[in-house]
Amino acid sequence: MTRIMAIALAIGLAASVFAGGKKEAASGVTTITVGTAGLPVPYGWVNPDGTLDGYDSAVIAAVDEVLPQYTFKIEVTEFPSIFVGLDSGRYQIGVNNISWRKEREEKYLFAKNHYIYNNTGIVVRKGRTDIRGISDLGGKTDIATPDGAFPQLFVEEYNETNPDNPIKITYSDEDALRIYQKIVDGSLDFILSEEVSVTLREREFGFDVDFISLPKGEQEKIQNPKSYFLFPRTPEGETIRAAVDGALETLIANGKLRELSIKYFGSDISQ
Repeated sequence: MTRIMAIALAIGLAASVFAGGKKEAASGVTTITVGTAGLPVPYGWVNPDGTLDGYDSAVIAAVDEVLPQYTFKIEVTEFPSIFVGLDSGRYQIGVNNISWRKEREEKYLFAKNHYIYNNTGIVVRKGRTDIRGISDLGGKTDIATPDGAFPQLFVEEYNETNPDNPIKITYSDEDALRIYQKIVDGSLDFILSEEVSVTLREREFGFDVDFISLPKGEQEKIQNPKSYFLFPRTPEGETIRAAVDGALETLIANGKLRELSIKYFGSDISQ
């Protein structure tokens, strides 16, 4: 039986700030607050009754089962607010398919064990041949959500280093259905995505697109394929990270992480 306490739906951060994990004197159990955006499917989603489901929350629940000294409380917020919450002390852990980036490592602690391994590439209309890799993206049109995730960050970095032939990026919160419609009808040249998300979108919408898988070096220019739990760069963060890493090692060894990955993605992308 999982000991996760509650699912709190929040947009941004509330006025109150936690000073860190809260320990209950009677039980000796420390409450850890986890910040997540609760999206996209199947990494996370909020059910009509307000409960959170998806791979991320299932992994958190499995980690919780392994660590009797902690109980985990999940709070759903916007993706950028995960980092604000880690900075302020509201969250002791951030979880949302977060990949390694140098600027993140300078501020936060990454778990030593990853729990997702993503194959990242380029999505184009079926049969299109003029886009085969990163070097073909200059002058092409792209849509990215302005949330600080890898599709936005990569294109902005690309345009800084290629000012004479930048990617024509549009920032939008359009849903995936509309974006895939634009790929299929040719009004949008490409998007960057993880292969597992493309497979799920093809099943959901019935669209036939091409996913261009990239060599490892090009993938890593877009995003590191491994995703991690994130912690504040504090002594408390070090302690919690060590415990979570131990739990993840247990879940990898006993097959639980693989089981959850297959349940939510249809294949093992945990390692």
